[in-house]
Order: sequence, then structure tokens, then C-alpha cells
Amino acid sequence: MILSGKGLRDALSGRISIRPFREKNLSGTSYDLTLDGEFLSLRGDEVTFIDPENLQVVGERTLARDFVLQPKDFVLARSEEWLELPGDILAMVSGKSSLARLGLQVESAYVLHPGHEGHVVLEITNNNRVPFRLVAGMKIAQLVFMETTEEVEGYARSRRSTFRVQKK
Repeated sequence: MILSGKGLRDALSGRISIRPFREKNLSGTSYDLTLDGEFLSLRGDEVTFIDPENLQVVGERTLARDFVLQPKDFVLARSEEWLELPGDILAMVSGKSSLARLGLQVESAYVLHPGHEGHVVLEITNNNRVPFRLVAGMKIAQLVFMETTEEVEGYARSRRSTFRVQKK
């Protein structure tokens, strides 16, 4: 079941934690995430190929209010918000259609499992032919929350989780 209206407000007032929480980012069915000022550009000159059996990100970290993403380029970023989900709620991350119409593709692992703790890591690609200016604080993606039929093992505590708590 997708949480909306009163159910979403109730969950956000106790079971789901979003810090900082901005009332203006809340709609009837979703919460808008804002972009943090930390970016990780993958360094093609240091990585000859990506090996799915040895996933290590090598890149250049940039701390800035503005980041210009070149056409067809890719950057990792994160949300300003720190999110904590209980064991019976998951969140799905979706890009904003207003940005997608301009060629900006914003993805993440898409499903934030029950028990998620941390910032939301975003994979951002500029599919346009012109550079795209990313600005810290801009609305970059949205979360839709769903309740599971039962509580599940928290992802951050699972031995099978790849990233555990998303601090960076």
C-alpha cells in the first residue's frame, strides 16, 4: 500500500525520520529530496573498465554549491536529507519529471529497503546536448513510501546488504 495523505503524515511524524524535514517538500503522495553539495565524478583516466565482481568507485570528490554536468556525463551525488525507515516501510526513488524533460536522468538504487539509514545516493546523467548546472538545495528526486505486509529484517543490519548505512 502506498502511503498518502494522513497515513504519510502520520508515518513522517514518528515512524519515518527525514532530517532536515521541509514541509514544502511534502505532497499528498511523495516527499521531494534536495541535492547536497557533494559530488563524485568517475575518473575514466584511472579506470579502464568496470568489473561487476569488484565494484569499487574511483573518482574525484567535489564539494561545491554548483556543479556543471557535461553532456552525456555521469556523476554520483547524494540527498541533503538523512532518511531512516522502520522495518515495515520501504521507499521508492524517482527522478523529477520537470528535470527529465530537460534531459537530466536521476536514478538511485530505486528501492530503499525497510531499515534503510542514510543519505540517498543518486546517479545523475545529463542526456542533453548542453551542460546542465546542478545546484545544492535544488529539488532533485522524490520518494514514494509503501508499507509492507509485515516487518522485515532491516537492510542496514543485514549481513547481505552491500552498502549498509549510506554516510557518503
